[in-house]
Amino acid sequence: MSARLKCAITTLAGLVLVAGCGSNDQPKIAANPLYQNAVLSAEDLAAKLGCKPEMRTKAAELRQGICKTADGNYAVTSFTTEKGRKDWLDYALMYKGTHLVGRQWVVTAEPPVLETLRKKLGGELQSSDGNGSSRTSGT
Repeated sequence: MSARLKCAITTLAGLVLVAGCGSNDQPKIAANPLYQNAVLSAEDLAAKLGCKPEMRTKAAELRQGICKTADGNYAVTSFTTEKGRKDWLDYALMYKGTHLVGRQWVVTAEPPVLETLRKKLGGELQSSDGNGSSRTSGT
């Protein structure tokens, strides 16, 4: 794992901890499959959600931006490979948090915000309690 990827993961983990994300009481929501399988950049994801992101990471393997919208505050992260997304998510799920996951992208926010964003993007919710236990809410 490259130093930039580790830095981006550490940054996101800090954002998740500061935001207080992580309830495992996620209701299942009917997913909109429109974008969950699309390969989108962080900027494309943000645009689909009505945001012009403040880009924090522009590395070869991932791009990450922060959005502050009427829906709430969230981070959008895109990856050049599915393996990169999986590696990043495996690391991020070591911390307490909830993520909306699609093909080569992840959105991180508090669970109520993710529920709203999931209706727009599709994807599946993945949660972790920070103690190695994770849960997925299917599409």
